Amino acid sequence: MRERGKVEVAEWKKLVEQVEATGGQARIAELQSQLQEARDDVQDLQGKLDASLATSELVAAVKVTLSVKLVKKGTALSNLQAEESDAAKGLREELIKLLEPTLKLLFPSRCDGKDPVQLATELVSEGPTAVRRLSESVASINASHALAVVKSHYPFVDLAAVEEGHAADCSEEDVD
Repeated sequence: MRERGKVEVAEWKKLVEQVEATGGQARIAELQSQLQEARDDVQDLQGKLDASLATSELVAAVKVTLSVKLVKKGTALSNLQAEESDAAKGLREELIKLLEPTLKLLFPSRCDGKDPVQLATELVSEGPTAVRRLSESVASINASHALAVVKSHYPFVDLAAVEEGHAADCSEEDVD
């Protein structure tokens, strides 16, 4: 009986091994299909990751290029602003040097001991009015001198007609 029990145990073991082998193969096949799906997913994700990295590297390269261009443009703009500022300062100094004698002529009483820049700032706005007054004064003085010369050379000239602005036998239309 013992032997028979041993045979039965061996048969049962054989059956269990067959069942395990069959069930195990099914399980192995199932796990292999899951493993293949996982591998496919990994490859898909790796492709997406590579594409994303390539895109981010491209974006980073473009960003670096644009940053370099921006720095160069900023530097160029700063240099241009400095040059323009220097040129404007030079022109301002030249203008002040040119205006100083004119302002001293037009406003002699107000020029004593003042800074030329301050003087120009204060008086340039009054310049056109002063020049007009000076021009009118010069024209009047010159006309008076001319009339004095005419009167001295021609004592019988009627200066009353000159005061009216035109000779008695002329009309204003003839003068225009």
